[in-house]
Amino acid sequence: MIARTVRILSLLFVAIALTGVPSAAAPPPAPVPADLTTTDVGIPTADGKTLAGTVFAPRAASGPLPGLVLVHGSGNGKRSSVTPEAIAFARQGIAVLAYDKRPLDNPVYSLLADDVVAAVGVLRKQPGVKPNAVGLWGISEGGWVMPIAASRSKDIAFLVLASAPALPPVRVQNWNMRNKLAGAGVSGALTDTLSNKFYRLADDAGLFAEADYEPRPALSAVTQPVLAVYGTADTQVPPAESVAVLRQTIRSPLTVRFIPSAGHTLRVLDDTGMFTNELFPSYPEIVGDWIRAVGAGTIPPPHVDQPPAQQANSVALTPSAWWESWPAQLIALAVLLTGFLSYPIVALVRRVPRRAVTAARPARLLAAAGATAVIGFVAYFVTVADSANWKGISPGPMVGGRPVFWLALQAVALLTVITTAVTIHAWRTSTVDRLRQGFLLVTGVLFLPWALYWGLLLP
Repeated sequence: MIARTVRILSLLFVAIALTGVPSAAAPPPAPVPADLTTTDVGIPTADGKTLAGTVFAPRAASGPLPGLVLVHGSGNGKRSSVTPEAIAFARQGIAVLAYDKRPLDNPVYSLLADDVVAAVGVLRKQPGVKPNAVGLWGISEGGWVMPIAASRSKDIAFLVLASAPALPPVRVQNWNMRNKLAGAGVSGALTDTLSNKFYRLADDAGLFAEADYEPRPALSAVTQPVLAVYGTADTQVPPAESVAVLRQTIRSPLTVRFIPSAGHTLRVLDDTGMFTNELFPSYPEIVGDWIRAVGAGTIPPPHVDQPPAQQANSVALTPSAWWESWPAQLIALAVLLTGFLSYPIVALVRRVPRRAVTAARPARLLAAAGATAVIGFVAYFVTVADSANWKGISPGPMVGGRPVFWLALQAVALLTVITTAVTIHAWRTSTVDRLRQGFLLVTGVLFLPWALYWGLLLP
């Protein structure tokens, strides 16, 4: 039961933290303008499902149009979440298919890629679509899915990568979290606790699928021309590093464009920092001009804009050692809670029949401080995790780059270590209740490496 609870809480954190294109805070669906037509279609998948889709096309189109299938970012996105892109690109003279993403608890890139191939097959058969000029556009997570799909179908004529990560998911999400913490002004040990240590633990526990997916082989297999578009203000995907990987791996014609001041969604933000249904200026034209050229058989010459400077590089996370693994950490958590809480519980039980109890004051303080430190750490961790969204993270009031609540937990952790030392001294001369106090002392000693690892005793 404890293991299940811890895994669920950790999975909740991952679900919140691993946010590519946000959906919960999305603006109202964009209305379809009168100059476009829409056609509802069904996309039969390889495993017998049918995904609902809509084809957007310019009403005044003359002649066959190039086609574009929109591939979602993370989460279970619906057509409405990419309708602004569908409208903007359709107005560039393109037939655009947006469809409801297959609902999955965790992403399975191979399965999602098969759905993309099926969607391409549907769009190629639509009236007014040039079948040999149908390609893919995908944002964020879609950048991992599309190269897989492109390697499985020669019917895919080109790729448009939007804010596409070219590094393993766990590395990208760790970089994303560190940016959130830096944006909130957090420094010191808590940064490592909420980023490197947590993501290594989550990866070890298998709490989100595809965490260690390596995109380089699929990118190296791409033969279609590629357009990659990034915002210079993207804090969710490392743009400069991603472009470096694209240049190393993609052998087909590659065009990379950076949109100044644009963030991860490549959409305009309102005065409150909320993204809107409006795409960043020049973005639709960049995509439209490039696709029309490719669709006409004229592939633009390779070009790469100067990448922006990143404030920090991403870090490749090493696998967890056995003592860092989730079973070891779960056992440590259970032992600490049992050791600290059993001391007052046993005392309470003994008082029921009015038995005399001799409990040293340092031992009582140790039990209270230790239990508070452990429970407080878990509670604070989950609370901060729950605050994480695509905008950032809320660690609470800050003092000198450290959250006040975190400093309080560190003080309690230090008190736990001090009272452990004092209780050891008292225990050596005690003749009463040595077994119960001895078990508490073992717990206090084990608390020291646990607290050091999770940063409670570090600056």
